[in-house]
Amino acid sequence: MDELTLNELNNMPDRLILKENYRPIALYLEAKPYFQQYESIKIWEQDVNGLANGTIFRPSESFSALSECVFQMLLQGKIPTKQMLKEAFVDYIDTILYEVEPLLKKEEDQMIVTELNIVEETPLESPVQLTIEETIEHALENERIFTAFNYSYNMVRDTVSSNKSFNEHEDGILRSELLDQKGKLTGKAELRLDTIDLPKGDEATLWLNLVQSTINAFDELTADLLDIISHMWLVQEKDADGYINFHSDEVLKLRHENINDKPLVIRERDRFKIMKRVAALSSIWLSMRENSVKVVDRATIKDDEDYDFTTFHRMFDINSVKVAYDKKTGEPKGIYELKVKPAPILRSYFDATLQTFVPIDLKIIQYSYNNQRELKRLGRYLSYQWKVRTLSRTLNQAFKVKTLLDAIDFPSSYNGVAIRERLEHTLDELVNDKIIEEWYYKEPIEEERVGKRDWVRKYWSELSIMINPPKETIEINKQKFGNISDLIAKEEATELLLNDSISSEYMKLEETPKLHDNTPLSPESIGLLIEELKLSIRGAAAEIGISHSTLIRYVSNEAKRSNKSVLEKLEKWFKEYVKNL
Repeated sequence: MDELTLNELNNMPDRLILKENYRPIALYLEAKPYFQQYESIKIWEQDVNGLANGTIFRPSESFSALSECVFQMLLQGKIPTKQMLKEAFVDYIDTILYEVEPLLKKEEDQMIVTELNIVEETPLESPVQLTIEETIEHALENERIFTAFNYSYNMVRDTVSSNKSFNEHEDGILRSELLDQKGKLTGKAELRLDTIDLPKGDEATLWLNLVQSTINAFDELTADLLDIISHMWLVQEKDADGYINFHSDEVLKLRHENINDKPLVIRERDRFKIMKRVAALSSIWLSMRENSVKVVDRATIKDDEDYDFTTFHRMFDINSVKVAYDKKTGEPKGIYELKVKPAPILRSYFDATLQTFVPIDLKIIQYSYNNQRELKRLGRYLSYQWKVRTLSRTLNQAFKVKTLLDAIDFPSSYNGVAIRERLEHTLDELVNDKIIEEWYYKEPIEEERVGKRDWVRKYWSELSIMINPPKETIEINKQKFGNISDLIAKEEATELLLNDSISSEYMKLEETPKLHDNTPLSPESIGLLIEELKLSIRGAAAEIGISHSTLIRYVSNEAKRSNKSVLEKLEKWFKEYVKNL
């Protein structure tokens, strides 16, 4: 480590803004006392030196995670000072340890393996993985999916949510610039219309048609599909090459909102919409440096520009596709299934042993990407923010109106009064759908200032709004589910506790309440019947035809909303038994 730079840093006032070349060193010096027990932090000195040189350099996973946790998650992109770094480590050391220690342990193990020259790898116990049908059913019953908790991944998701991001250049290539919160250029996007390698025939022809239509396929549905594929990659079984099955009909089930017994009708045009957007995602190319995703144009980047091309890949790899044919004519109708996997550059975000993940309410996925765009964008933004704020213990921090407007990105044609009405209506709808618990202005609005010249920018956008998440969302965000087996283990532990509580509750009664034909369906009556029949939660759930996690939430009164299909199954099972008791 350069002594001159170190001395300069030590002599700087604590509240002086740190220039970019000082930040890695300042971060290392602040973090070192908390991680001294790990031999692997010796790598951090190399990281600091490499970053200070200003050349293309990729630091270790652990230092990259440390940087992102402190600079992006805790300081939220603010330009740091030494004082801010000190306060971050004092106030949020549990969060920092939580994010960085798994990576340090991993690097420590790798160092030991290298030193002992161990060639044979010990096979790791594979986590529980679900079939595609089980994956979709699990998401439907639990009313949520999980997606990667990563600032750069979130930037990519925002980029694919709008085709306005891409502009055609003189050479005919469609490109887009990625900007961070401060407007700094983070990377470039290039849409490549080259197709995957497929044998000539219907599959190749139909896939080419999908690829050629991708420029019109960047919207909120595309962002949804990025989240859905992320979730599927986390929990679903993979083949020997790491691909998962992706079926348009199963995804349409996930997006189908079961209202008033409205049946799910699979239309070919709906399949086409899904597969066109998967083709769009596979047509984007990515590069990564310093644990940040950069979407870049490799044809125009100059040699001296600060990018690392060693991991330049397509966003998603497609292995094979399956075509649906008309039963009467035998004509190919469209692609309905394919094998997909994230390219190496994205797989680090889906590393199930090291990551934390953001729960996305299924209702957000089910909102229309055409006429409920505000609900989707604000719902996804709040989901990410609640994960950040849960880990950093800042859930009581208010949101600026301006911040919410930036997240939603209302059309420029809206006037100030319309924007206020739409924002407040959006928040009300999110409350109705139980995605947020409540919202309110921290200070009363001075209505006499509304409608005055420049009132949105000078007054209303600077107001603060409190938005509180549901308790269930907070509890899930406190958990770190490394893989689906962790989630299942959590559910099983809850099941045992719940079984014990049901038994103990009714053992306290001198006379067990009697169930009869007129007993109404309720969490209490279902719990009583389970006890009466001497069933476990898992056994009862199997008989009812729902997952045991859904039954746990129902009996515990923790379900956020009433799922009509689940209630119908519960009532049918309940009535069949009570009439024979």
